[in-house]
Amino acid sequence: MRTDRSIAIWIDLENVYYGLKKYHMDPDHPEPQHNLFLRLQEHYGKKSIRMMEVYADFEQLNMSLHQLQKKHVHLHQVHGNGRGGDERKNAADIQLCLDVMDVLHTVPEVDTFVIVSADQDMIPLMDRLWTRGKRVELFCLKDESLSKTAQMEAFCDVSHNLFQFLNIPQFQNLSQMDRLLQDAIIQIYEWYEDPNNSDKSYGSSWIKKDLQRKLNLSEAEANQLFAKMVQGKYLQPHEITVDGNTYYGYHVNLEHPQVRTVIRIAGYRVS
Repeated sequence: MRTDRSIAIWIDLENVYYGLKKYHMDPDHPEPQHNLFLRLQEHYGKKSIRMMEVYADFEQLNMSLHQLQKKHVHLHQVHGNGRGGDERKNAADIQLCLDVMDVLHTVPEVDTFVIVSADQDMIPLMDRLWTRGKRVELFCLKDESLSKTAQMEAFCDVSHNLFQFLNIPQFQNLSQMDRLLQDAIIQIYEWYEDPNNSDKSYGSSWIKKDLQRKLNLSEAEANQLFAKMVQGKYLQPHEITVDGNTYYGYHVNLEHPQVRTVIRIAGYRVS
């Protein structure tokens, strides 16, 4: 393992955050094997990393800055300009690129630049680093959102798939129905986690209505998804008696291995 502190890591956190959010996963996951920052430190060795720079409009991300700082990352707040998510992301990209070029010219000891982003706007930056004789490594989520025409892998020495790196390979090739199934599992689990719903039962009619509203489904699609969950035993009947009245509903089946995996990787502790 290298100990010369010649590695600089640059994380476009907004890009990674929203990419992982599709799978209900936090980059700063409570379990080390799924935590982006801890995995990078483990992979390269803390003594080899000269800097780990993270860029985002943190006011828009549901993350603990204190927990990030405890991992010895340098946070760069890139304020949004009120024009929408895409322009906030571009602002983070621009600041990241400017800082990388500054280090390229002022810190010659850094010979490996690690870029964590799936944004094809990083291609000119990676190409410039590579032509200056630097080693360039890329980490990105390789799913349907990664541009196939951009061929980002052609502009770096090594490309790492974050699905494998973060130990979530089962999520890489999810079909649309599988993605909806995962979304529905988390939706129903979080309903019961809400203190306002204690001593309540989530009925099938309300589940279907919420699936329509929150997952942007038609009535027929919500019915199909709900039926799949019941038939596949992702859900189990749940009833509760209040003041002598019994209410019937459904709860996620925590004995189902796929349900347990989805909930655990979303950051919840499953007993």
